[in-house]
Formats: sequence, structure tokens, C-alpha cells
Amino acid sequence: MDRLMQLYRSVGPRWVFVIGFLTFSAIYEYGRVLHLRPLPMHLWRQADCLSLTWNYYTGEATFLEPVIHAQIADGGESGLSAGEFPLLYWAMGQVWKVIGPNEFAYRLFGLLFHFIASYMLLLTLRRLLRSDFWAIGITLLLFTSPVLLYYGVSFLTDVPAFDLALMGWYFFVRHAEEGKRRWWILSTACFALATLLKVTAGMSFVAIIGLYLLFTVRPAWFRSIPKVFPSRVFGWAVIAISLAGIAAWYIHAEQFNTYHAGRYTFNNLWPIWEMTPDEIDRAVTFAKRILLFQIFDTSVLLLIGFTIILLIVHVRELPIPVALLNGLLLLGAIAYTLCWFHAVDGHDYYFINPMISLLVPLVSWLWLLRKRYPDIFHARWLRIGFLLLLCYNVAYARTNLIMRSNPNSLVEDKNLLPTYHRYELELWNNLANPVQNRFQTIAPYLRSIGVQPGDKVISPDDITINASLYFMQQPGFTLYGYDLEDPETYDRLIRFGAKYVVFANERWWGKDDLRPYFSKPIGRHNGLWITDITDRPSRKDTVLDYHQLQGLLPVGHRSNAIVKEDTWYFAPESFPLVVDLAIPAPPIRFAEIEVRGSIHWEGDPGGGPSLDLWEDGYVVQAGESIIPLSQGEFDLVVRIPSGTDAKKYQLRFQNSSGHAFRVERFELQIRNDVLLP
Repeated sequence: MDRLMQLYRSVGPRWVFVIGFLTFSAIYEYGRVLHLRPLPMHLWRQADCLSLTWNYYTGEATFLEPVIHAQIADGGESGLSAGEFPLLYWAMGQVWKVIGPNEFAYRLFGLLFHFIASYMLLLTLRRLLRSDFWAIGITLLLFTSPVLLYYGVSFLTDVPAFDLALMGWYFFVRHAEEGKRRWWILSTACFALATLLKVTAGMSFVAIIGLYLLFTVRPAWFRSIPKVFPSRVFGWAVIAISLAGIAAWYIHAEQFNTYHAGRYTFNNLWPIWEMTPDEIDRAVTFAKRILLFQIFDTSVLLLIGFTIILLIVHVRELPIPVALLNGLLLLGAIAYTLCWFHAVDGHDYYFINPMISLLVPLVSWLWLLRKRYPDIFHARWLRIGFLLLLCYNVAYARTNLIMRSNPNSLVEDKNLLPTYHRYELELWNNLANPVQNRFQTIAPYLRSIGVQPGDKVISPDDITINASLYFMQQPGFTLYGYDLEDPETYDRLIRFGAKYVVFANERWWGKDDLRPYFSKPIGRHNGLWITDITDRPSRKDTVLDYHQLQGLLPVGHRSNAIVKEDTWYFAPESFPLVVDLAIPAPPIRFAEIEVRGSIHWEGDPGGGPSLDLWEDGYVVQAGESIIPLSQGEFDLVVRIPSGTDAKKYQLRFQNSSGHAFRVERFELQIRNDVLLP
């Protein structure tokens, strides 16, 4: 302890905090986490935020008219949709215009902003507690909250809104001490902006307004802190302007969404009285197993609970404003939980901003100790105990963030410290979504096969609003708001401009009524198929039907087929047809190869036979272009970009069934798209 005090005196309290914050960040592996793509826990909401940012970056959106990738507005023709005040998304969009789209920069901004807010909290606590030890300790203890660590660098506005509230409290305390108007203006502005970024961050603002109202009608209750509020006319005028700004945005967002009939989020209640008994039971179970421990570990929750009990017991020793503030915040947290009880089930980030109702009692208890029980406040045993608590919670927070931040959400317990709670590891591991992971690298490949940035796509495997669309950098449609099991939906989306379907689940091929929308693949990447659902104009340089194929197949063609009229009969060989193809070099931009026909097997083919396109003679498969050959019609469409030199490919039937088969109406088409000067 003495050595720690010597270190503290040598570097100063502020540098102790900075060193502590940086050390904690290193322990949490932020150097790794900052470079990760959006992580599984609440990928849905992260993708919404990134989608808004992307459209500010590209210029598709204006500040007051946000745009997302999902075409959920204007009957399916646009992505115009508004939620929280888009200042953060717009600002990051402007940064991206300079440095390029960069998720690392977005995450780093969140961490730096939380550092600034934490530093201002430190300054606030130094003024209130007159103790560098407790000011640094409480500030760093807050930096062990799992939800703050995860969502602070996860693109959502919840933590920045919480940070703005902390800044608002700093300026409020400055005003209470000095009585200068500028601190009141800055405090109110921070609280208002926090509420604009996330309406739940308005808890602090509501509590301040409640206290000010009491000050207005009962000023005698505030004699112990006469400068806490400004004069009534000035103070209420500033509050009125702030409330008008908050109301202006949310009214605009509501009218904007009503006009365009598209909402990616809602600014409304989600109350317990609209839930079924089963829904309430699930929410309570999630809270007991997961949610509470994402706010803080049990040790900190018990400490805060203990301080609340002590404050209630010693309430007469508290100044009336302090007691009222604690009461208002605790009642506000309870009311908030009841009004958004649906969010208790799985939406841990909803409970970031209500954490202010836990922080204030802890600080109030320490303030009471300093005032009434200074021996305990300065006791060595209490400080040593707190340091042990802090060290344990750093280890706890590290374990939690590691479980959350594995890119595939697959972690083994042997690689973790035993500081996590029983149900956590199973939850984080079950969040793995291999399909969404496949989308994270697909955007460059889409460009290589000719899919343009503005082309609308359908993503039938995605239940979120924007996740796969954001990764693809394409506007389009997901399962959110659309029945993609209905062929009429595809026809309607094609009328809205959809050009491609991108999917991973091969079950779509088994649906006869949907087969036309999945039967013309133009490429495959990382387990994802890309199919064309439009008739694109292109130059047909070579079209070979079954008669022409019979006598004009390229050199290197091998086939055991017997051709009669429009039917090819194949013996049960492993490779009954191989066709050599050459793709020209530029100025050809790409070549499109389409093979179609109807296959009929003499026995059950099973799942093995396929139609393949291979590059350079069985060495590298071109885009993993394989379609299974079951009974009935088949249609393979592959778009291959040209390279610096001509490329050679082989098209072949692969038959592992041991059965003969026949192909009717067999046709091969090669379209060379010329890039005109």
C-alpha cells in the first residue's frame, strides 16, 4: 500500500487514472477487439448503425433524411428511415469520406470518447469526494462494466449517450459550486444531446428537471447548496430550449417515418403490461441468468445494494436534494424497466443508461462517509478491500469481453479465468452465425462479377434489417418485413429493382415455386451463391444449342453421349462430358456462361452428381460454381471477369451415382460483354 501511495504521489492523480485506463484497455485486449468486424451479440443493431453511417458516407442520405440499406420504406422502394438523432452516424460518415470506410476508426472513436467522459467523471468525483483515491477508484470501477466495455466500441449510441450524461453531471457540479451560467448551459446541452442520441439517457435530465421544479416551489430545501440552480427565468429558459430541440427531432423522426412508412427502430414504450405470462417469465429468467451480470459482477451489485440500504437507513443525514436525487433516479430506473420490460429479454444495451441510478447512490454513500464518518472513509482496510474488488472485476470484465469478442463466438472454458457466471459461455457460443460471417468478405467479389454498388439484392437467409446488406454494401431486401417464401414477393421485389439473390442455404433449390429465382447462379463466394433474377442485355458472341454442340464443340471436348434429336444419352461414367472453354482477355470485361437443360436419371442419383466449371484443368474451381444435378431442369449461369491474359476453363458433368442419364434441350451459351471505350 505504501509503495502504491509513493507511485501515486510521484506521477499525480490524473496520470494514475490515465495509466490505469490504458492498462485496463490492454488487459481487455482492445488492441485486438478494435480491429474486429461487427460481433455477434446484437449484430442486428450494430448493422443498423453502420448502415446509417455508410449512407452518410456515400451521400445517399442527408442529415435530416437518414437512409439504411434495407428497402423497407415507401412500399419497398427506398431505405429512408429515422430513429435516434443521427449526429454520431453523420459525423463518422464525414470522417469516412476522408479516410475511407473504416470500422476500426469508429470503434476507436467510441473508446476515446468514453475515456474523455471517464476523465470528466474523475474530475466530478474529486470535487464531490475530495479524495483522489476514491475518485480514481470509482471511475475505474465503472470501466469494469461488461456492457460499457462491449458496446462502447460497438457502433451503438447508447454508451456515447451515457458518456454525454456523465459530462452533463460534471458541468452541473461545476455550476453548483460556482453558480456561473455557462456551466448550466453546458450541463443542459449535454443532457439534451444525450437524450437525442438515446432517449433512455434522459433519466439524468428528467431527474435534474424534477429537482429544479422542487427548487422553484420549495427553495428552502436547497439552502445547503444555494448555487445548485440558476435563477428561475434563465434556468427554465435554457431547459425549455433544450426540450424543444429534443421534441423537434423526435417529432420530425415520427413524421418522417410515417410519411415514408419505414421504421428500423421505434421510439415508443415496450411495457410489461403488453406481455404474455410466458414472455414475462423468459425476461425474468434472462435477467437472473445473464442481464444483471452484464451490468456489473455480483460483487459490485452487492456493494451498490448495500450502499442503497445504508442510504435509506441514514436518509435523515443526507441533504434533501441528495436524498431526492437518489430517490428520483431509483424510481426512474424501476419505471423504465417496467415500461421497457420486453427489452429485459436479450437487450442488455437498453440498461446502459439506467446505470446512472447505481452510480449516484455509490457516490452519495462515499460522500456521506466523508462528511459523517471520516475515519471509515479514510480507513486503510476499506481501501485495500476496494482495490481487491477492483482487481477481481478487471479479471471478470476481461473474461466477459473475451467471450463476447471471439469472431465466431466459440470459446472453450479451459481458456478462460473462472470469473464468469454459469450461463454466459453457453449464450455467447450459441450466438455463432456462420451464414452472417460469410457475408463479411463478399463485397469485393460482388464487384468482380459485375454487381454494381446501387444494384438491389435479396438476402433470404437474413432475419436482421441490414446485416448482410451492409456487409455486401448493397441496398436490398431481407426477411425483415418480407415473406421470402412466397414467389409473389420476389416478383414484387423485382419490380422494385431487385437484380440478384445472395444466399447460403441450399434448401431454396428444393422449393419448386421459388426455383426460377435461384436457378441462374453467376458466382459463388465463401459458401454464398449469387443468382441473377433479371434479363440483362449482353452481347451474345457464341450460342450453341444441342445441334451445334454435336458438331462444333471446341477442341478438347470429350463425351460418351449418343445424340438423338433434342436428347443426349449418357452412359454411367464419372465425367461423361468435358468441354474446354477459353475466356478472352480485355477489352472483354467479363464472359457469361450459361448451361441449361432437363436431366432424367435411370436410378436415384443421390446427392453427388453435379455440373461444374473448373479453371485451368481441375486446379482451381472458378467461383466454386457447382450446381447439383437432380431430376428435372437445371440452369448454371456463371459470370467470369477477364484477366490480363486469356483464361482456360473446363465445363463438365460429374457423375458419381453409377447411373446413366439423359439430357433434353441441352444448350450452352457464352456471352462476351465488351467494355466499349
